Amino acid sequence: MTNQTISKAFNAVFTYPIWRIEIDAESRLIAVETRNPADTRPYFNVITFEGNDVLQDFQAISKEWVLAGIQCQKLILKKISSNSPIDAGVQIIDCYQPNQQETWFNYLFVEMVNGGILLRPKMIEQGMQLFLDLKTMSIENKKEESFKPFDNQIVYPVIYNGQIPQFLTDFSADGEIWISALDDYFIWAFYEKNTANHYQIRIVQSTKERLIDAVIAVDQLPLKFFNIYFLVNKQIFLLTDNKREFVSYLV
Repeated sequence: MTNQTISKAFNAVFTYPIWRIEIDAESRLIAVETRNPADTRPYFNVITFEGNDVLQDFQAISKEWVLAGIQCQKLILKKISSNSPIDAGVQIIDCYQPNQQETWFNYLFVEMVNGGILLRPKMIEQGMQLFLDLKTMSIENKKEESFKPFDNQIVYPVIYNGQIPQFLTDFSADGEIWISALDDYFIWAFYEKNTANHYQIRIVQSTKERLIDAVIAVDQLPLKFFNIYFLVNKQIFLLTDNKREFVSYLV
């Protein structure tokens, strides 16, 4: 039986509002795309699962570049265009040595796979796919059956539809209750309303029969989020109201 309780791993505050988050669970890295509201120019950040900065406010070539993923300690950007995919491209940046980067304007980003990404030459609309190996930074023509899916290990909680356990009845959940199962215990999450008519997210750890720990993870939310949190292994990640802060708890 677990004796672990909920503890805060980090809270990271970024210069600009968060637009996208991608996870490299194997390297324990988190990539965050932010955008300057004044000109919508993107900036890219990388932090560890402990909240330590690896890459701060790396500025994109232009505002058309967006975060596509992170894998093998490489930041993966793709270029999009409102006019035509012909203008697209791919840029790979070493998270720890950002001066080591390569950009391909002749290829379109297709998808992430294990160990690399699939590309398509920009003049070919469909069919042909090439493999960009993120370790060797070489483009290869490999058979499709050799590609393995990329697993970022992100798990989202599910809405609980059973009878509410007795140990949760002392809380005033506002709306749905989410649940995740971890080893021999459970993680519950739900919104509560405070006296200022704002929402707060409560995280509860329990066995089947008893409460182990409970914390208010995020507070002062004027609105509920679409996804209350996501989980990687035994670590929960949440956004806060100002859209510039990212919070994590060990569960």
